[in-house]
Amino acid sequence: MSTINLTPEAEEFLLKSDEERILYCKKDHWLGYGAAVKLIELLEDKFDDPPQMRHEGLLIYGDSNNGKTAILKKMYDLHKTNLEYIDKETEIVYEIPIIYFQAPTIPDEGRLYSLILNELMVPHKSTDKILEKVKLCEHYLNKLGTRMILIDEIHNALTGNLNKQRTFINDLKQLSNRLSLTIILAGTREAHSALSIGSETNTRFPSIELPRWNNDRKFRSFVATYERCLPLKIASNMADDPEIINALYYQSEGLIGKTVNLVKKAAVAAIKSKREKIVVDDIVYLPKL
Repeated sequence: MSTINLTPEAEEFLLKSDEERILYCKKDHWLGYGAAVKLIELLEDKFDDPPQMRHEGLLIYGDSNNGKTAILKKMYDLHKTNLEYIDKETEIVYEIPIIYFQAPTIPDEGRLYSLILNELMVPHKSTDKILEKVKLCEHYLNKLGTRMILIDEIHNALTGNLNKQRTFINDLKQLSNRLSLTIILAGTREAHSALSIGSETNTRFPSIELPRWNNDRKFRSFVATYERCLPLKIASNMADDPEIINALYYQSEGLIGKTVNLVKKAAVAAIKSKREKIVVDDIVYLPKL
C-alpha cells in the first residue's frame, strides 16, 4: 500500500472513521501558493503602515471563484481581535484591528455603515440617519484601533446609478482619510473597470489581478500540495498522472476555487468507494444523472 507524505493533521485523521475523514476532506485548507503568499505579504506591509494623511488602499480583482475571498479571510484570521482588553487613555477597551465584510448589493451609504457597525459589534438601528451612523462608525473605528477594512465582492456595490457609486467610493476614501486606516477591496473585472474611471480613485485603489492558473508546473505543485491535506490511505499522485491533472485543469477552467472543490469531491468519492485513492473518473463537479 503506497501512502503519501500527509500533513500531520491529515495523518491523524487516517485512524478516524470514514465519516470523520469525509468531513475533514470537505474542510477548507489554506495553502500558501505563490500568488497568495505575495498578496498576503503586500497586505501585511499595508497593515503595518504608520498613521498618515492618505493611506493607499488596494483592489484585488479577477474571475469569480479564483481565491480572492480566501486571501482576504486569511489576512483577517491573522489579525482578527482576540477580545483581550487593553488600557487606552485610562479606559479599558478591546481592539478590533481588522474587519471583513461583503459589500452591500447596491451602492448604499446606509448599508455600508451598518455593515461596519455590525462588524464592530456596535448596537444601532438600520433605519438610523446616515450622519448618525457615520459618527458611530468614526467613533468606534478610532476607539477600537481598527487599522484595516477588507471589503469583498465590491463589484456588487459598483453597479447602477453612477452618482451613487461615486458617493459610495468617496465615503470609503473619507473614512480612510479621517481615521488613517487602509481599505482593501476585492472583486471581479467589473470592479476594476468601474474603479478605473476616475484617476484619483485609480491611484487611491491601485489594482492587482489574481490570474487564472496555467496547466503548468505551478498548477501541478499546488495539486500535489493539496493532496497532502487529504486523509486517504493510498497515494493518488494526482500531479504525476497526466489524465487526472488534465481533467482537473479542464474542468476547473484554471480557477483555484473550482480546482479545490473538484479535489474535495474526488477525495470523498475515493473514501466512499473504499478505493482510498483518487482516479480520473472521480474528477467530476456534479454527478451524471
